[in-house]
Amino acid sequence: MADDSKPAPRPPVNVYTAMLVLSFIAIAIGCLVLALDLGRYNFEIQPPAGMKPS
Repeated sequence: MADDSKPAPRPPVNVYTAMLVLSFIAIAIGCLVLALDLGRYNFEIQPPAGMKPS
């Protein structure tokens, strides 16, 4: 019988994991820069005409 008390070994970090983390960081930085740029010009998002506020 196999000993089930030990957790399964974690798979190694490969290049695809590194690219996933790098792309997440790039998107997060892009969103931050966009938000800062929109805030600089006092940009406010308004609902489309004819929409009732909830």
